[in-house]
Amino acid sequence: MRRREFIDGVLDSISDKYDIYHNYWFGGRKFVIYAYCYNHNNKFASTMNESSKLWEAKSYEHLFFINDDNLSLEDYEDLKKFAIDQIEPHFVRADGNKPINHHLYTYITFIVITRNRPQIEVEKAIRNLRWHKSYAFSTRGYCKLRFVCVTPKEFNIIVNDNAPEIKEYLNRVILRKKNYED
Repeated sequence: MRRREFIDGVLDSISDKYDIYHNYWFGGRKFVIYAYCYNHNNKFASTMNESSKLWEAKSYEHLFFINDDNLSLEDYEDLKKFAIDQIEPHFVRADGNKPINHHLYTYITFIVITRNRPQIEVEKAIRNLRWHKSYAFSTRGYCKLRFVCVTPKEFNIIVNDNAPEIKEYLNRVILRKKNYED
């Protein structure tokens, strides 16, 4: 499977829930795809006005797709640092001290699509990544960094502990495409 076919398969399945931007630039970096999802839930006591609101929760997901022929350990460390130092402050806290009111969670996900499978030390680094941040003792929610490396031609998916459901989902995308081709 080629990288473009893989991306198309993912985009076909998320396009109804995510806003999708091609060739997205942020912080001097170009992402092949940036996909954004916002969910807003609330519960009202009786009528639909603000004073009767019992609770409210806002959740966000940011997916950043990157093409990289060979993901090196330096590239991985650089992406991790970029997520923590630039993406989290901007996309979660709007460059302030804390997230907006009623923020429940934000997932920042890097999906790196490689031509060649990464080296063993890169795989170990990805699997060992555990980054989680709580805001105001969790009263303002939390943020998790999820990191995925996919080598479509080898049907290989590597994820960190924050992203097991993404691995299952991407396996279904790859298998669906493979079964379609057979």
